[in-house]
Amino acid sequence: MTTNTASQAAPAPTTSLPRLRSAAVLSALGLIPAVVLAVLVVASSDRFARCLTYGDYYPDCASHGVSGDQLGWALAVAGAALFFVLAVPDRARRVKELRTAGLYVQVGAELTFVAMLLSNA
Repeated sequence: MTTNTASQAAPAPTTSLPRLRSAAVLSALGLIPAVVLAVLVVASSDRFARCLTYGDYYPDCASHGVSGDQLGWALAVAGAALFFVLAVPDRARRVKELRTAGLYVQVGAELTFVAMLLSNA
């Protein structure tokens, strides 16, 4: 009496797994137009025009809402989550849950990044 332990060790990949990878890549590529639109919104704001015209004499220009380090950390978290979603092997245990969680973290970090950009408007 023999048992097949290889089939019990790891589940077979399902059809939704490549979709999660594709969604992560499309989300990362979608960040580019979102950032361009956010920069256009910030550039068309009254605060930006006053800072451009009056420089440091305008009080709102001296205090920046978001630092470059915060923006960098948001992008780093999004990049790490993208790498995580792409790097999880298809034969890993609970692969769908891991990739879904990674995708949620990635999208959340990207939305946080765009929201921080828009907060400078």
